[in-house]
Amino acid sequence: MAGPPVTPAGAAAPEGTSPRGALSHLTVLDIGHHVAGPYCAKLLAGFGARVIKVERPGTGDPMRAVGPFHGDAPGRETSIPFLWLNTGKEGVTLNLKHDEGRRLFRELVQRADVVVENFSPRVMPGLGLDFEALRARHPRLIMTSISNFGQSGPWRDHAAAEITEYALGGSMAVTGDPDRPPLAAGPRVTQYTAALSAYVATLMAVFQRGASGRGQHVDVSIQESALDAIEINLVEYLHEGKVATRTGDEHPLVPWKLYPCADGYAAVIGGPVRRWLRAAPLFEEPRLLEPRYAHMRDRLRHRAEVDALLTPWLKRQTRRDVYHAGQSRGLAFGYVATLAEVMASPQHAARGYFEPTDHPEVGRHAYCGALFRPARTPWRPGRAPLLGEHTAAVYREVLGLGPEDLARLAREGVV
Repeated sequence: MAGPPVTPAGAAAPEGTSPRGALSHLTVLDIGHHVAGPYCAKLLAGFGARVIKVERPGTGDPMRAVGPFHGDAPGRETSIPFLWLNTGKEGVTLNLKHDEGRRLFRELVQRADVVVENFSPRVMPGLGLDFEALRARHPRLIMTSISNFGQSGPWRDHAAAEITEYALGGSMAVTGDPDRPPLAAGPRVTQYTAALSAYVATLMAVFQRGASGRGQHVDVSIQESALDAIEINLVEYLHEGKVATRTGDEHPLVPWKLYPCADGYAAVIGGPVRRWLRAAPLFEEPRLLEPRYAHMRDRLRHRAEVDALLTPWLKRQTRRDVYHAGQSRGLAFGYVATLAEVMASPQHAARGYFEPTDHPEVGRHAYCGALFRPARTPWRPGRAPLLGEHTAAVYREVLGLGPEDLARLAREGVV
C-alpha cells in the first residue's frame, strides 16, 4: 500500500537526493477530525507518507463545515481551514458505526503502518477499534491518539474546548494586560502544539519499530502539550518558586517590545545585552549613552525614561528603516508586517515557502509550505481531497472491491 514516488512539480532533485519523501515507506490512516489529528497526518503526508483520510459518508470531517470559506460560499469543499489541514492526502468515506464499516476498517489497518485519531478515549474502545484490539492482528501497528487529557488519569473523559486547554495548560495566566482579565491566545494554539508533538512522537515510534519489529500506542495529551508554551515560566517556578504574571508590554528586558513608528510598529530588541552600546547611538539621543543606562539592571529601573528617549527617533522612521538599521548593527530588530507584505517577502520567495496548489473546486492558491526542509528528501505539498474522492480507487486497490460491491455498500450507508 506504499504510495508512488513523488517529485515536486518543476523541481529537479539535487545530486545525491531522493525524489521520494523521507516517509514514503509509510502508509497512514487518518481518522482524525478538526485540527489536531489532521495536522499531525498532514505533516506525515508532506514528508512522503501515503495518508488516507477516512471520513464519515455524506458529511465528512466536521472541519469541512468550519469557515472562513473560499469566496464566502459555505460548502463541503470550500472550508479554508480544511483545505490547508488536509493537503497531500487521499480521501475515502467509511461509516465506523456500521458493522461492515468497522470490518473494512480493520482490513485497511492490516495494510497500514500508522493510525492517527483524536477522538475521546472512549470512542475507539467503544467501536472495538482500540489499539489492543487492532494490534492483536497487526503487531507492527502504530496508533497515535491525541485527546484532551490523554488516555489515562482522572480527567481522561472530561470535555474540553481550546480555551479550556489553554487555561489549564497555564498560558492564560500570563496572556493579556496585567490590569485586565486573562485572555486566550490565537485560534487553536494548543491543538497545533499537540499535533506537532504527536508527529514527532509518531516518528520516534516508527524509528523504534525498526529495531524491535513491534508497534506501540502513542498517547498525546493536548493539555500536557500546552505546557510547551510556558516552559520558561514552568522552570522558574520549579527551581525558584517564581510565579509568572501578566506583564503586558513590560518585558523582563529593556528595550524589548513593539514601539510605534511613522507607519506602524517596529520591534526594538535590546539584546544581546552586550550589544546595547552599539545600539544606543542609533536613536540619536546622547542621554542613552549616560552611565545610568549602561547596564540592564539600570535600564529596568528607569524603563519609562528609556522608552521616552527612544520614542522621538522611532516616530520619524518607517518600520523597515528601523528593521534595517537594527539588523545592520547585528541587532534582532523587526517590524509588524501585513499579510500582503508577508506574502511578498523576498525571503519567503527565495525559499519557495508559499506553494501554488490547484484544487478542482476552489482553483489555484498559495499554501504555506514545509515547517523545515530536509536536504535530501522533498516536501510534498499536494491538495486536500474531495469528500470520498478516492473511495473507489483505494477500496479496489487495497480491498479488491468492485463497482457492484461499492454500490451495495453505498446503499447500506457503509461508504
